[in-house]
Amino acid sequence: MNVLVLGCGPAGLTATKAALDAGHEVTVVAKGLRPSRLYGCQYLHAPIPGYEDAPFVQVSYELNGTPEQYRRKVYGNSWDGPVSPEDLSTEHMAWDIRDTYVRLWRDIMDGYAIRREDMTVGYGMLGRLSKFKPDKTVSTIPAFNLCMNYHHSFRSLVIYANGATGPDMSQPNHVLCDGTEANAWYRISNVFGYQTTEWPITCPENMGAKVTKPLYTDCTCNPEILRVGRYGAWSKSILVHQVYDQVREALK
Repeated sequence: MNVLVLGCGPAGLTATKAALDAGHEVTVVAKGLRPSRLYGCQYLHAPIPGYEDAPFVQVSYELNGTPEQYRRKVYGNSWDGPVSPEDLSTEHMAWDIRDTYVRLWRDIMDGYAIRREDMTVGYGMLGRLSKFKPDKTVSTIPAFNLCMNYHHSFRSLVIYANGATGPDMSQPNHVLCDGTEANAWYRISNVFGYQTTEWPITCPENMGAKVTKPLYTDCTCNPEILRVGRYGAWSKSILVHQVYDQVREALK
């Protein structure tokens, strides 16, 4: 089949690899066709097939306060969905997403004979994509770009994130969540040597770059397009490594 993949971030290249491994021809469409600086998550919860040798560590997860306090501090009173301290165990394995993504880019975008198209992927671009005549389209771009109904909802969470400032957490491969009022931040992570501090948008000062995190959507437009990844499906609970199996299953 001719598979069209929208986006070339970690989810996009994982989808591309899944299609290539299944023997399909792939066209990747993205703005700029350059490596993403946004990884969408701090680490992989499972390795991408073919990259099982990526560096991995054991991450410890700690929470100050209760999950309910954490939920209200980060999301306010209107969110009853899952939060990380509920989803993750005290300790779990993590694979390096940066190492994996660099190698995916090298192997696929620089080394594999795929078709590439530099195109701004956004609202109204579906007509332009028809020229590729794909048998299957897989989207990892923000789901609202495929929406045809302004009544549909795309709920998200906006937070501040900064990797350079904030309290120092010297303990390596550790994630500390905080639901108490003692600290303005709600999560500090130090995994694979990269520290990230996150503050709720209600914090009185701009503590870093604004980051939009998808929560959920009721959009069902263009159901023939497979939406994968956190932004593609616009869902909080989707992990990057799950994209591989989702694409392989859809292309059977």
